[in-house]
Amino acid sequence: MVKVICIHGTESGGSERHAKRLSKTWPKANFDQSKDFMSGNDAASVGLEALAAKYDAFVIVSSSYGDGDPPSNFENFLRALYTADEGVLAGKQHCVLGYGSTDYETFQNCPRLTDKLMGALGSKRMLARVEVDENETLTGDEAVAKWAKDVVAAFSKTCKSDVCDWTVPEDQILDKKSDLVGSSGGGVAGPPAP
Repeated sequence: MVKVICIHGTESGGSERHAKRLSKTWPKANFDQSKDFMSGNDAASVGLEALAAKYDAFVIVSSSYGDGDPPSNFENFLRALYTADEGVLAGKQHCVLGYGSTDYETFQNCPRLTDKLMGALGSKRMLARVEVDENETLTGDEAVAKWAKDVVAAFSKTCKSDVCDWTVPEDQILDKKSDLVGSSGGGVAGPPAP
C-alpha cells in the first residue's frame, strides 16, 4: 500500500481549497486528510527525512507568488528541497499540480522548481505535472479532473522510473536558490553586511 502525503502552497487559499477538495476522494487506506494534509511550511517543520520515512508518495499542489516565489506557507519546503542531502527522497514518488496565471512571466515557477528539485533528490515522477491557468477555466477544469483520476490510479502502483522529465509540459524557471538559502548554500539570505 502506497502511503500518501498532500503538501500545499498557497498565498490566497485557492491551492489549499483545491487540494482539500480533490484529496477527499482518495482511498482512506492511502491517505487520511486529518493527518496527511499540510502546508509546505508544516512539512518542512517535520523534515524531509522524517516525511520520507513515513510516506511513499508526495502530492504537491501549489502556485507561485510575486516574481515566481513560493507562497508564504510553502517557502520553507522549497528551501528544504534546495538544502537537502542528495538522495533523501530516493525510492519515493511524487506528482505536482500547479495553479497560476499566464498573465505573469513567472507562471508556474514554484510548481516547476518543486518538481525539478524533488526529482533531483531521488523521487520518481509518477505523473506529468499539470499546470492550470486561471485564464482558461474550462481547459483547467478538464485537466484537473483527469489528473484527479490519474493520481488515484497511481496510488495503486509503485513508480520505478519517471513517467517523464520535469520539463514536461514546460521547462522555463527562475531559480530561487539565492533568494531562499543565500550564496553559501545554507541559511536564510539576509540583507547585505554593512
